[in-house]
Amino acid sequence: KHQETQIYENMKMLVESFHEHTDLAEVLDNPLISEKKKMSLLITAGGGKEEESDLYNKFILLVLRHRREEFILFMAHGFIELYRRKKRITRVVFSAPVKIDPKTEIHLKAKLKEETGDTIEFFGVVQPELIGGFSLMIRNLRIDASYSTGLRDIREELLNNK
Repeated sequence: KHQETQIYENMKMLVESFHEHTDLAEVLDNPLISEKKKMSLLITAGGGKEEESDLYNKFILLVLRHRREEFILFMAHGFIELYRRKKRITRVVFSAPVKIDPKTEIHLKAKLKEETGDTIEFFGVVQPELIGGFSLMIRNLRIDASYSTGLRDIREELLNNK
C-alpha cells in the first residue's frame, strides 16, 4: 500500500518537473545522453533516490530499456489519473487575486469533501489579474466568480447593445 502512494508522489513530482523544466523532454530525446544519465535525471525529477531499489526506479529503468522515454510524461499522467480515481481523490484548483488564508482553505476543503465524498487535493493559485472574487476548477467544472470576468461580460454586453 505504501508503495503505490510513494509512486503517486513520484509521478506528481515528475509531471511538475516536466512543467518547470521544459527542456527535460529534449534531454530525454537526445541519443547522445547515456541511459545511466537519463536514469539519474528521471529519478531526481521524480523525487526518488538513486541508491534506493524501489518500484519507481524499476519503472524508470523499464521505460529506458524499452526506449520509451518520450512517453514517460503521458505514462505519469495516466498513473496519476488512475490513482486518483481508485482512491477517490478530487483535484481542486482555487484561483484568487491574493493568497487564500488557511482557515478558508480548510473550510472549502471540508465543504467540497462533504459534497463529493472524495478526498480533496487542494491547490491555491494567486492570480492578481482576477482583481477580486475567485475561480474554482473541480473535475471538468469551472466556477468563475471573479471580478475580471464580470467586468469583461459587462463590457461585451455594452458593446453588443450599441
